Amino acid sequence: MRDKLLGFLLLALPVLAFAASDDDWRLLQKVTDAGRQQSLSGTYLHQMNGMLETFHIVRAGGAGSVVERRVALDGLPREIVRNGENLTCYAPDKKSLVAAKISAMRLFPALMSDDVADVAQSYTLHRQGSDRVAQRDCNWIELKPHDQLRYTERICADQNSFLPLKMMTLTPQNEVVEQYTFTDVGLAAVHDKTQLRPQFKLSSQLRGPAVAVTSGGGDTHFEVSGMLPGFRLIRSVQRSPLLVAGGKPVRHMVFSDGLVMLSVFIEPLPSDAPASRSMNLHGAINMATMAQGDQLLTLVGDLPESTLSSLARTIHFAVR
Repeated sequence: MRDKLLGFLLLALPVLAFAASDDDWRLLQKVTDAGRQQSLSGTYLHQMNGMLETFHIVRAGGAGSVVERRVALDGLPREIVRNGENLTCYAPDKKSLVAAKISAMRLFPALMSDDVADVAQSYTLHRQGSDRVAQRDCNWIELKPHDQLRYTERICADQNSFLPLKMMTLTPQNEVVEQYTFTDVGLAAVHDKTQLRPQFKLSSQLRGPAVAVTSGGGDTHFEVSGMLPGFRLIRSVQRSPLLVAGGKPVRHMVFSDGLVMLSVFIEPLPSDAPASRSMNLHGAINMATMAQGDQLLTLVGDLPESTLSSLARTIHFAVR
């Protein structure tokens, strides 16, 4: 009996060490940082909407200087390159380029916001024991929202590097919306920089130079009311008319509750604007549109479709 108890304690030591290594929220920040900055090379599966995609990712890490390239191994050929804050899609043709833009909506393992300081306002963190993913020991963390308006996130983080090895997004009814899983991953530094260079010529920059940038807790043009609790404005830009159809500028505001991102686009109401609607775009990403006076609001984010549809009716933007 004594030998069995000793064996159990020895097996449990990695889990106990992980649990005692830091307080919960500082641990989550480490997981977030590793998900965005850790040097790595590996292959992962993306499951959602009854579909399965496979990607290979190579990343040269480092705070403020991350360069990564991911390549789709099945389906339409496409590449996504992140260089710091710049995000660019590459493909051999226009159809594949559209597919690349859709794939770039969520970039595992960097699915969370940079700073998790606000997460505790809207989520409860639970540790849920150990597991093994891609031949690496990991420990589960669950972020469960205080309300029924957001998804639950489960993360299995590597015991040594804190890199998310598997992530699951669940509805308020505990149904899996999408999940990402590494099948193999190495954490060595990337020395061959050619692995970071895109192979296709046709490209589209998704994040890059914008005009009239405003950051922080307010915006110089719009006053916001009716936003979901816990969300705050983190970025507001006015897109150049050259970037949008019809040549009319679009205000793009980004909100976050520390875990998920919510984009709100405000543009002049087109004469042929469709009636209000909501729809699923890709995995956990949903969209809702609503006319508000002479403006058209479009909300896009990794929130349940019912939440976005309701928010589109209650959120209000007024010019100051």
